[in-house]
Amino acid sequence: MPLLEDDVKTAIHQHLLGKGYSDVVSRLGTRTGHDVEGLDPSTRQRLVVECKGEAATGSQHARSWGNVASALLTATTEAGSASGNRVGIALPDTPTYRERCRFLKPLLDREGITMFWVGLDKTVAEW
Repeated sequence: MPLLEDDVKTAIHQHLLGKGYSDVVSRLGTRTGHDVEGLDPSTRQRLVVECKGEAATGSQHARSWGNVASALLTATTEAGSASGNRVGIALPDTPTYRERCRFLKPLLDREGITMFWVGLDKTVAEW
């Protein structure tokens, strides 16, 4: 069973609530705006997260390339803006997505972008 985008959004929403974030909002489906956002309890800084999921049907391999590129573009654009928001990307924690992102950690660290990995059991790990 693939981990769809709304599954990733829901897992990140719950993860942020569990870490004490307030004003957590997730936009399921194709609603406009940040996929998930909330206020950090210690810094009061807004965290916005771009979420991507696996394909419901078809090639996960083909879908993952576009998803990683799209999430990276959205996150770096937000990180470079004057919004003052912290930025994150959330992806399915699968070998395919891990392979796509293995060289991105230095870039994400430099840009201050947090990577969230969502497991099939909806647990969340952070880079």
